[in-house]
Amino acid sequence: MVTAQVEEIDRILGLEMGADDYICKPFSLRELVARVRAILRYERVSSAATSIDDNILKLDRDKMHCVVVGKTVELTAVEFSLLQLLANSPGRVYSRSQMIDQVYSDYRIVNERTMDSHIKKLRKRLKEAAGDLELIHSIYGVGYKLEMP
Repeated sequence: MVTAQVEEIDRILGLEMGADDYICKPFSLRELVARVRAILRYERVSSAATSIDDNILKLDRDKMHCVVVGKTVELTAVEFSLLQLLANSPGRVYSRSQMIDQVYSDYRIVNERTMDSHIKKLRKRLKEAAGDLELIHSIYGVGYKLEMP
């Protein structure tokens, strides 16, 4: 909510009426951007599933634990976040830029080819556990998706 009302009671009423945030005019652009980022960060964390339990893939975000075909797979934090993103919507194709936005919550500048490197390492780790089972597929010119057989 953006308003010129600066009194505490106005802010409280605005938030109690359902506003996610309340900012008083005049405000700086940097403050507005910081508030939007905070809300997006909250939405990203709250909307992600805490665990995925499938016959082939089991992920537990709280424990950072990954099991593929009954074998524990050690993953870095970025690899785990990337796998969880793909596993939350099997079959959905993510572009590299979408993966960067979802995996790097601190909005650092990351080259799209960095995602290719993470995917390559992630595929290698999954292949060691799953053998010939290919879970992550490339979609030429678009990005990547996870498919569960």
